[in-house]
Amino acid sequence: MLGYGAAMSEPSVQDRPTLRARLGRPASRTVVALALLAALSSGLFAASVASWAAWWTIRPLTTAEAVEVLTELMPGTDITAHLSPEPDAVFVMYGEPVTWQRVDTLLLGDGGEYGLAGIGGSLGHDVGPGEQKQVLDGVVERLRAGGWTVGYPKVTFLDPCGAGCDPDTAARETVLNAGRGDQVVSVSGFAAGSRGSNGFGITLTRPTPVAGYPAAVVAGLAGALAGWWLFAWASRRTASRGAGVTTTLFGFAMFLWWAPIVLTAPQLLRHHLGEYHYSWHPMWEWLGLPAFSLLFLGGLALALLALAVAALPTRRVRPHDVLPHPGPDSAVASV
Repeated sequence: MLGYGAAMSEPSVQDRPTLRARLGRPASRTVVALALLAALSSGLFAASVASWAAWWTIRPLTTAEAVEVLTELMPGTDITAHLSPEPDAVFVMYGEPVTWQRVDTLLLGDGGEYGLAGIGGSLGHDVGPGEQKQVLDGVVERLRAGGWTVGYPKVTFLDPCGAGCDPDTAARETVLNAGRGDQVVSVSGFAAGSRGSNGFGITLTRPTPVAGYPAAVVAGLAGALAGWWLFAWASRRTASRGAGVTTTLFGFAMFLWWAPIVLTAPQLLRHHLGEYHYSWHPMWEWLGLPAFSLLFLGGLALALLALAVAALPTRRVRPHDVLPHPGPDSAVASV
């Protein structure tokens, strides 16, 4: 009985296949890290696509709603007389929906102009630096009284404001963001003084929809699992014949995907740390999309090509192609 129990016992830790062996590369020191990189990449992009789709569930912006909000914040002014048109889509580029005819513009350098649509209004008269401070203080007071979550204004002086400079009247650019429910307002003022134009306006947009968070989590997990599985499958498929081509394709694909992230994510983080946001920038912008869409598509093409190479049939070794290993008996016989 003891012998039978020992034969049926669990394999020891040393006898169990390692994660590298399960990936088809027991001798590799980097295969696990590369598999994690593939899973992370797939998860991030899948979550980004899902969150983008969830944005289309937001309540449409209307001119009537914009008039109500702007009148609440700036009563007795002509700000509602100079409204931008009611948007026809959730996302626009140069104020227009992105159509198939404009995809080339989106891919070839103007992807950074792709953003959330909004309805904005501006004062019809020149608002100098001194007046802008008073107007902004009044807007902030009404925002707080109306139950809005108000951030701190970000002021950028157009000239260094040193000793003897009055910050309330100096030429500057001011940005203030606030939110309430599914409404976000961006207050912006540009006061160049006598050197240029002076304007003050408010834009109404939407925050990240509630559906965007669970959609991104579910899609991200599914994408990560799919990325891990595909990498493991390709790694095992190419283990017996070498993986020079697939490794090269995979490396270039990861470079094209991660170079925009490395460039964009730190800039967006500094932007958020320096300026209050009621709703953070969409997830795809942190991945460098759609500004670097061409690089993403190039990486996707290389990744698919690597999978196609891995799917090619492998040459099976036939028994009579393998020479028998000489044993001690054969050595004695030869003598």
